[in-house]
Amino acid sequence: MRYISATYIFDGKSFLNDKPILILNDSNCFVEYAKRKTIEKSKIEHYDGIICPGFVNAHCHLELSHMKGLIAEKSGLLNFAKEIITKRRAFQKEEIQSAIVNADKFMWENGTVAVGDISNTVDSFDVKQKSPLFYHTFLELIGFDPEQAEYVFAMGKELQRGASRADLKNSLVPHAPYSVSDALMEKISSDVRDTKFPLSIHNQEHADEDLFFKSKEGIFTELYEFLKINISHFESGKPSSLQSYLPHLSPAKNLLLVHNTFTKKEDIKWAKRFHEELFWCLCPNANLYIENILPNLKNFVEENCKMVIGTDSLASNKSLSMVSEINALLKNFNWVQIADVLKWATYNGAEALGIENKFGTFIKGKNAGINHLSYTPDKLIFEGKLA
Repeated sequence: MRYISATYIFDGKSFLNDKPILILNDSNCFVEYAKRKTIEKSKIEHYDGIICPGFVNAHCHLELSHMKGLIAEKSGLLNFAKEIITKRRAFQKEEIQSAIVNADKFMWENGTVAVGDISNTVDSFDVKQKSPLFYHTFLELIGFDPEQAEYVFAMGKELQRGASRADLKNSLVPHAPYSVSDALMEKISSDVRDTKFPLSIHNQEHADEDLFFKSKEGIFTELYEFLKINISHFESGKPSSLQSYLPHLSPAKNLLLVHNTFTKKEDIKWAKRFHEELFWCLCPNANLYIENILPNLKNFVEENCKMVIGTDSLASNKSLSMVSEINALLKNFNWVQIADVLKWATYNGAEALGIENKFGTFIKGKNAGINHLSYTPDKLIFEGKLA
């Protein structure tokens, strides 16, 4: 048995006031809490600082790890999208695999225990199958032409068969409202209707996203020209991109809305009335890397939204460190409480992925990880994994 104590114990939801001892078995699975006076002092491992469950990275693109540093910072979403499209396959398979292995190892060694990971290809499947991390793989589909919906969906099902052969929990998901037709959106929603698996979508990443859905104007018309996509079928006049697509997705499924950089309060209010299980994912360092702007966090907190945290990819970030994302939030929103951000990075992330019975808090009979953190008034420092 191990007996662990700390200056502060965060259980995934809140700091525990009575500072108990965590008892772990020989497999590092949580057994129970105990009062300090009931355990012989010499047996207690005490740590200065905070201990908390392992982190849940709710949004990552592991398969883009080979693109670290290739795209200029603060160059905007349109340039970023073009660079991803033109450069992501210009590498040898060995280079791609090596970068994926290193990124997976980094996340594990830096306190992450579970990941909601986007896949457009099979590139990351072998690494994820062998990884000590838990992955839920979001198989992302792209197809704005409604006439291509059947074909794109069929290709998605083929990708899904590969993920299932690799024994990866997975679900087909839409990439973004500006890249998926209503017809494809409904096929995706129908596909997971009878499962408990979550969905994910990139939401309101650019100011012009709403503009396009309102009046068919803005930078996205340039992106369609670049991709030679005919958008004559598209009818604008929607209040926002969020309000255009959400009715096409099942309201009973956990849905991760990712980035939300330009989401307005009226959209948040509308979405919460319409959909039962929304999780709003923050990727602050990626937001700063691409557009150099952050979401209006107060809007989400004031509406009691369920927040989660992701790193996005190494194409849009310098690191896959969850502590770095937490510190970006603490630095830019000095009113945010550490307890809230830790909950977003642990329990809320696990709940969003539907794995809160295994991760995100200290659960009897489970090893949800234990991270040791030190802290200053404005940032946390990852000191290591205790389990």
